[in-house]
Amino acid sequence: MALFPQGLTNVDQRCNAGERRVLHQLKRCLGDDHLVWHNVPVGPKARQPDFVVLSPRQGVLLLEVKDWKRTTLIAATRDRVELSTARGPVTEANPLRQARDYALELVQQMQADPLLAHREGPFRGKLIFPYGWGVVFSGLRGEDVDPVEFHELFPRHQCLLRDDLEEDVAPGDFGERLWGMFTVSYPHTLTLPQRDRIRWHLFPELRMPTQASLAWDDGPAPAGGPGLPALPDLLQVMDLQQEQIARTLGEGHRVIHGVAGSGKTMILVYRAQHLAAAARPDRPVLVLCFNRSLADRITHQLRERGVDERVQVRTFHGWCKDVVDSYQLEVPWVPDKTAHFRQVVDTVGRALQTGFVPGGQYCALLVDEAHDFEDDWLRMAVQLVDPATNSLLVLYDDAQSIYQKKRRRRFTMASVGIQAVGRTSVLKLNYRNTAEVLSLALRCAQSLMGGGSEEVGDADAIPLVQPASAGRRGDVPVWLEAQTPREEAELVAERVAAWLAEGYGPADVAVLARTRAQLAPVEQALRRRKLPVQAMSSRAVRSFDWASASVKLMTLHSAKGLEFPAVHLAGLQMLPLPDESMEDAARLLYVGMTRATRVLALSCSGDSPVAQQVRTAVQEVRREWGQ
Repeated sequence: MALFPQGLTNVDQRCNAGERRVLHQLKRCLGDDHLVWHNVPVGPKARQPDFVVLSPRQGVLLLEVKDWKRTTLIAATRDRVELSTARGPVTEANPLRQARDYALELVQQMQADPLLAHREGPFRGKLIFPYGWGVVFSGLRGEDVDPVEFHELFPRHQCLLRDDLEEDVAPGDFGERLWGMFTVSYPHTLTLPQRDRIRWHLFPELRMPTQASLAWDDGPAPAGGPGLPALPDLLQVMDLQQEQIARTLGEGHRVIHGVAGSGKTMILVYRAQHLAAAARPDRPVLVLCFNRSLADRITHQLRERGVDERVQVRTFHGWCKDVVDSYQLEVPWVPDKTAHFRQVVDTVGRALQTGFVPGGQYCALLVDEAHDFEDDWLRMAVQLVDPATNSLLVLYDDAQSIYQKKRRRRFTMASVGIQAVGRTSVLKLNYRNTAEVLSLALRCAQSLMGGGSEEVGDADAIPLVQPASAGRRGDVPVWLEAQTPREEAELVAERVAAWLAEGYGPADVAVLARTRAQLAPVEQALRRRKLPVQAMSSRAVRSFDWASASVKLMTLHSAKGLEFPAVHLAGLQMLPLPDESMEDAARLLYVGMTRATRVLALSCSGDSPVAQQVRTAVQEVRREWGQ
């Protein structure tokens, strides 16, 4: 059976009677290597053909479906059709011409992609795979139409009739009719990267909202043609599992457990963009996460996609502060900053419980970094969703839980009011990191990857997902040692300058450390080299300008949820701090390492258990990968 990324049941519910006949025939007759989408925007102009079929052997086919009856069709030309309707005669575009225009628009776009076009020979510049278009008249039988006059406007090889949709039609015969719609036919089997690259062109909304430019190869990204986007070397598109999850989320409570770099935040951005269309100013969509850097970054991505204030992005504490200010809540004063934040949260929690602050204020709520939320915060989050929509999405990865000091071995979603049994997805593939970077991160995080929900035996318990590499290769991480923090800062600056000389942009580079104080000498060393910098060590920098081409210096905690092509983890001699356990340090280290999409360097200016562990792990990874 063909694969339906939108979910077969969802598509069936959305189809009209004529489309449903086509859907069931596609399901019955196509093999499981075929992909079928229904009524989704395609291409740069967001055209909406009724069905898009992608076959690894036949290519791309666009279908328009019309459920007209014999009495419906009055007259037709190659451009227009006149229909008899209950409200009188109506003129519409010829559906075959419509499908043709959609297909040729896509072909023009994809031919500009050097990886999808012939590079030499008589077909140079033409697509490497076939394509076609057609129309399905699901309400007309052969006996209903004049075989000469009708097929002069709708050639037999480019249209299907009701007879072609009957159950007694052999799958092979239906396939021959379907693929007969292609303008040309020649053998070519698409590779998986080629298939996904076609998906990148077909569905712009599936393109990953990148935080910096990424690339598979060392060469520059190929540019698009006139009016076309530049094409990334790293295919920034959801894989099929991610697309299925994103398109089938639906209403109700949903949970996604995903490893670092598996695309959780990408799905969240897609979902927020989708929900924004139905949101109202008085019932907006709320996105909550833990750290400010990620909140700022998600906001930047949504605004780049044209999503306005109908989607609000806040840190949990920032949202609580907004509520305190809006409802003039009285928060008991305490001098300690951490205690003050707890008082703010407790005050808002009580106001929600008493109804002084009304619940259900948001048509949908999306929670990123839920593994760093306390149980009471999640209980509060559930109360914020409008019961009419009950739309809640929670993203979780226990291995990245760096703020919860005690692991939630007995924690379940149901215990905080999240009812997601049967509506939970797991993402195991890590796309962000190269195999070498992920190998190092896993060696240093071995203590985090044991145990898990197996001890609980509950379908609603938190799984601890072991990451699997998507197979992308790169350089083995670099290990550097210095005698003093100043000397280490110079080594870091040299490494950053080398990356910039290799072609990385300043915005591609981040330097991470355990504390803000450790970033100060690095900032000074970079400024001495006149390199553009934004640093958390500067009191003036409360949040980053993500549109600025500058090297970002931040703490390990603040980097959570972000990614950069080139990352340097500095000052590892500070891990763990005196009040931290080795497990706390391992989580921070794992989060820091998995920020790097291409190259990673690590350094210290002293000794510590973590520095010793990383030194040994880098040597082991170097031997493993023969570098």
